[in-house]
Amino acid sequence: MTLIVEKLALGPLETNCYIIADSACGNCVVVDPAWDAHKIIGLVNEKGWELQAVWLTHAHFDHFGALGEIMDSHPDLPLGLHAMDLPLYQAGGGASNWGLSIDNSHKPTIWFDMTKTLNIGQHNFNVLFVPGHSPGHVAFFAIDSNFLIGGDVLFQGGIGRTDLYGGNFDQLINSIKMHFLPLPNDTIIYPGHGDNTTISAEKQFNPYIT
Repeated sequence: MTLIVEKLALGPLETNCYIIADSACGNCVVVDPAWDAHKIIGLVNEKGWELQAVWLTHAHFDHFGALGEIMDSHPDLPLGLHAMDLPLYQAGGGASNWGLSIDNSHKPTIWFDMTKTLNIGQHNFNVLFVPGHSPGHVAFFAIDSNFLIGGDVLFQGGIGRTDLYGGNFDQLINSIKMHFLPLPNDTIIYPGHGDNTTISAEKQFNPYIT
């Protein structure tokens, strides 16, 4: 009984969308449905999985560009977000700055905080509150599988931008040091953009935290 992680780099900013599934029961969650809903839904259907929820790490537009179509095709699907990113979500996540319009009509029904344990099938996830890139940014740590869906907090050799609305450099560095670096060194980080990395590699080579 294992978790399967599928990654799709989608949209104008090549944002990583993750589909995480329990191999035993076939339940899955989409994290950050960035763009191209047909590709996301198509992969879920191809695998024969059952979509149980959508989780957003944060509410920048490139992380929920396909949300409207997915929610329209799956009525009553739970949608998770941290309350501190709700204003950003309601404002369209900055899409207007790119001349884009994003469907943000679907209201969140799961409010993330660090007391909440999420699950996909029999697998539990801790919610980590890691603001700095956005006011309500969260990450999801798979407790028994030792991987982290990190959003736009920590990248291979870099960190998330803090020059966007609600960004704060000191807060971001504190989030990384308080909540990411104490994780096991072999924890795999699945970031919001770019290639996977590990806690160990970033401790050794990331210039922002070494």
